[in-house]
Amino acid sequence: MKAARHYSELIVWKLAEEIRIEVFKLTAKPCFAADFRAKSQAEDAANSVGRNIAEGFGCTTHAEFARFLEIARRSLNELQDILHGAQLKEYVKPSELTPIRRLSDRIYPAFSRLLAYLRSTPTPTPRKGQEPKARIAKDHAVKDLRSR
Repeated sequence: MKAARHYSELIVWKLAEEIRIEVFKLTAKPCFAADFRAKSQAEDAANSVGRNIAEGFGCTTHAEFARFLEIARRSLNELQDILHGAQLKEYVKPSELTPIRRLSDRIYPAFSRLLAYLRSTPTPTPRKGQEPKARIAKDHAVKDLRSR
């Protein structure tokens, strides 16, 4: 099993990045962009998902990485609520949230699978001369969930 060497190889990060791009499209809409607080909150929450995955990947143990994944998932929940508020304020139409909902339908199971993997496996010990780093098996962490 080949290990992921960079957080950008993880499917959860790739999906988080797609969500971030979709959020930026929405927050650029004139009504949304004019509400600086709502725009900032949405973008901060979207950024937080990917940033916590990236930060967690650099942790030295699976337990530490899992903690950051849980924070990332909570940021995604926060983003969902912010977008619901934007819909209530009529900054976005329900149909404009569809791409994010579809991506969310994929990322939540990806979070669960990666968390289950981290919790069920010991942290690998580094090879001689390597610095300790959480190495994640690609078969578990990079598995594409498009078949869902």
